[in-house]
Amino acid sequence: MTPLAKDKQFIAILEAVAKLGNITAAAEALFMTQPAVSKIIQQRENHLETRLIKRRHHPLQLTYAGEYYLQRLQHITAQYDSLYHGLATLNEAGHGRLTIGVTQSLGAQILPQLLPQYHATYPNVELRLVEYPSSEVENELANDNLDLYIGVLPVDNHKIHYQLFEREPIYLLVPPSHPAYRKPTKAVTVINDCRDLIDRQPLILENENSGFQRLIAEYLAKNNIDPQIALRTASLDTGIKLVQHNFTAATFVPYSVWQSHPATAALATYQLATTELQSETVIAYKRDRLLTKQEKAFIDLAVVVGRGV
Repeated sequence: MTPLAKDKQFIAILEAVAKLGNITAAAEALFMTQPAVSKIIQQRENHLETRLIKRRHHPLQLTYAGEYYLQRLQHITAQYDSLYHGLATLNEAGHGRLTIGVTQSLGAQILPQLLPQYHATYPNVELRLVEYPSSEVENELANDNLDLYIGVLPVDNHKIHYQLFEREPIYLLVPPSHPAYRKPTKAVTVINDCRDLIDRQPLILENENSGFQRLIAEYLAKNNIDPQIALRTASLDTGIKLVQHNFTAATFVPYSVWQSHPATAALATYQLATTELQSETVIAYKRDRLLTKQEKAFIDLAVVVGRGV
């Protein structure tokens, strides 16, 4: 067994002991014998000259040193996995796997522009999509569970580096039932200030773990606008459809999401001036990660396809 394989085996042992609180149960879960697991733990503790498990505590727990060692060992093995994955991909030009994290709303708008072209160029690259809220996707990327992430600024995690590939305006949709509604707009009306439309007025927002919602929250706080939150949703599409069906609340949406829905004549549609508010979409990756040829190609394609940069 290689040193890396031994470390991965020991990670599994510590994780099982910490979870199950019993060496016998941990051994059964790992399809190993109890004496073998005990011997491996004892050998590692002797090598480190450090106790990793509180044996007098029932159920068993890791010592502080054990928790620290497990965390660092997980990080080190993840780095080796990333290294070997990158080398394997580079050595097999045109072959590999690309795991992309994206929010549901963005994925529906952006990926149809990117994936067909990319797949035509790299048909032997296996593509995997992971759809989560922005904060969860950012954490997955930082923890080496994703290769790339497509999201909206701001990105809060300092471990993440990003490249801007699309800017787009943000629209405010106001239904006839809204208290601030006056009349339908014949065309999209550009405004510099939306205070009169949403301050202390009902508003539909995305969930707080959304990147787009973080952007809107920053704008509202900066301008001291305090809307009445009528509803929170995980989907921008849901917000648009509710407004189109005269739900008594306005909502913010980026241009790309707005244009994918059929126009509704009764709505008042406003565009926030780009000097005041705009959506910036980025493609991101872990800051200390070596990008493969296929990952670089995907980023380059995104920049070419992206609008308004």
